[in-house]
Amino acid sequence: MIVLRNLSPLRVFLAATVILVSLGLYVVANAIQFASDYRAVTHTYTVLQHLDRIESLKHQVVAESRGYLLAGRAENRDSFWRIGGALQREADVLAEHVIDNDAQHGRAVALRRALDARLRLSVQAMQSWRAGATMPGDAPLLMAIRHGDRDIAMRLEHLRSAENALLSTRSRRAERSAWLTLLAAGIGIPLSLLLIGHAQRRLARENRVRRQAEAAASDSNAELNATVQQLARLSDSMAALSQYSSMLQGASDAQELYEITASTFRRLLPGLGGLLYVIRASRDHAELVAQWGGAVAPNDPAPALQACWSVRRHAPFAMDDLRHGLRCSHIGRPHGAEDVHGLCVPLSAHGEVVGWLSLQGEGRGRIPDESLAIRLCEQLSLALANVRLRESLRHQAVRDPLTGLFNRRYLEESLAREIARCQRRAQPLAVLMLDVDHFKSFNDRHGHAMGDAALSAFARMLKTRCRPEDIACRYGGEEFTLILPETDLATALERAEDIRAGAAMLRIGDAGDAMLRITVSIGVALMPEHGEVGLELMRAGDRALYRAKHEGRDRVAVADVPVAVGEPMREVY
Repeated sequence: MIVLRNLSPLRVFLAATVILVSLGLYVVANAIQFASDYRAVTHTYTVLQHLDRIESLKHQVVAESRGYLLAGRAENRDSFWRIGGALQREADVLAEHVIDNDAQHGRAVALRRALDARLRLSVQAMQSWRAGATMPGDAPLLMAIRHGDRDIAMRLEHLRSAENALLSTRSRRAERSAWLTLLAAGIGIPLSLLLIGHAQRRLARENRVRRQAEAAASDSNAELNATVQQLARLSDSMAALSQYSSMLQGASDAQELYEITASTFRRLLPGLGGLLYVIRASRDHAELVAQWGGAVAPNDPAPALQACWSVRRHAPFAMDDLRHGLRCSHIGRPHGAEDVHGLCVPLSAHGEVVGWLSLQGEGRGRIPDESLAIRLCEQLSLALANVRLRESLRHQAVRDPLTGLFNRRYLEESLAREIARCQRRAQPLAVLMLDVDHFKSFNDRHGHAMGDAALSAFARMLKTRCRPEDIACRYGGEEFTLILPETDLATALERAEDIRAGAAMLRIGDAGDAMLRITVSIGVALMPEHGEVGLELMRAGDRALYRAKHEGRDRVAVADVPVAVGEPMREVY
């Protein structure tokens, strides 16, 4: 203080000027360094985002190629090419971002080559599948694919580790620049307060600038933290979606699909109650097939399709307040005093709505992670459509399309199984061979359409006279076979007479036209009297059927002696 008093005003001004100029230069230099460090940190975060994007696109393109290999859908193939192109472009962008770092640039170029090689292996696998119409089984190709995946993962990890190291270094440098700036300002401000008013005003002005810079840096740091958290949530969501998709693809039937869905939603969306509705084949109403979590509102277990707004609009429908706002009619008003919100998402695949998912939770507003729930429903829609398609194909493989009875292939498999089961239990088994009399003449006189109508009517009658354990099959043409497990000869004859009488009572045609009639002849064979092998029993029943035809038709005949294995089965018209 004494020294300052002894100095002339000019010298004080000069001293203040020197101090302020020195302080200003130092602050500016540190601000420039801080801005440079901030840009470097931002650049590092950008590179890490590109790495996460490349890893996500790589998982997606592999999933689409596997989906094409599993189901052969053109959608998977087109998605593979689209995502593959995006993956290559993302790798090029990454290489451009790290071009200022020779080591990282080399790693990025090597990663691009590894990605190109991996895409070529997937293309080779899909082309091999398309050429052979089977899943690729080339062991060298599979080993190359696994090696490619490991190589890409290793290169991504090396790039990410190097960027993380750069991020740590640059962050420490930015913090050091900020602290040095604060230290210089802390020393310069008290000194400048002792100087003249002009120096004081200059210091106040620079102080305001400094506060603005700190606020901008704080906002930028908050935005960066929010971005990092969002990327972490996105990464977790992508991993969960990938796991859920793979589990859905491995589901054997619809019930297992429902169980996987309930478990996944309970784990990823805790605190929410869920109800899964599937539209029945009649398309008149839906059925509640799965439910998890706590029930927060009453729900209709069998609602009409128009009861859900998401099905009407073919889009997700959010309900902010189920107590007072607009809601789907399959959801009742919540009990109690707590607010409840909800979300309904339609399950649509191949242009058809197959059901919907209803989520409910306590509180008002939108449910958390709504986008994740919608993406999960997209995976569920495709999986549910695929399961239904598999069940339809399985049904077509064992059913006769005209009569709805089992076909000959199923007959041969089932007869062998039922014979073995009855032999283990020491029980008899009867086989009935049935044939519509004069069916060729019936077709010639009345046309094939009327002949098909006659066969369909007879099949419906046959189903009504079968027990749940009986197996009714269309053997071929106008011939039918009925397997009667644990049935003795007397019961088999009684059942055969009942079927013959039922056929005679059938009337074919429209009520306004002349009603046509049919009759059937039936041959009965019994295990073990007429054989213990399916072919022997069918030959014995066929021989009895042949005898019933020659004895006048419209009757039942019992096999008398076992038929030799080499004897051919007769075709009777």
